[in-house]
Amino acid sequence: MGRGTIFALAALPIGVILWMVIWSLGWMSSFVTFAAAFMAAKFYVTGAGALSRKGVWIVAGITVVTALLSFLGGVWLDAVQFLGREPMAMVFDSEPWALMADNFAYNPDFVSNYMKDFLLALLFGALGCFFTLRRLFADTKAS
Repeated sequence: MGRGTIFALAALPIGVILWMVIWSLGWMSSFVTFAAAFMAAKFYVTGAGALSRKGVWIVAGITVVTALLSFLGGVWLDAVQFLGREPMAMVFDSEPWALMADNFAYNPDFVSNYMKDFLLALLFGALGCFFTLRRLFADTKAS
């Protein structure tokens, strides 16, 4: 199970990067959580050999964390663009994180403006991964 989890974790950065690419185009997509769930399941099986019920829970957890970190990555990308910088040059810079932290802590308009996007991201995320995770749970229940 440990090896499957380590392999499945590879889906997390791929999902976040995919979300950020789509976010930079001005869209949100249920495809990202579908892809994260699908990749995490495939990678888990590659590492563990078979998908167990615990493995499906791990895949579901990785999918949820990917969705949350993806949204945070989209907000980070907005902060970088607000600063007028190139995203690849700001990956290890603390300036966008400080800007985000200040806005989350002291700017209620910032939070309220992103709340709608966050709720839509949760909705799209749930829609994107629901059928994949449901099928995985059903397949492990049958075995």
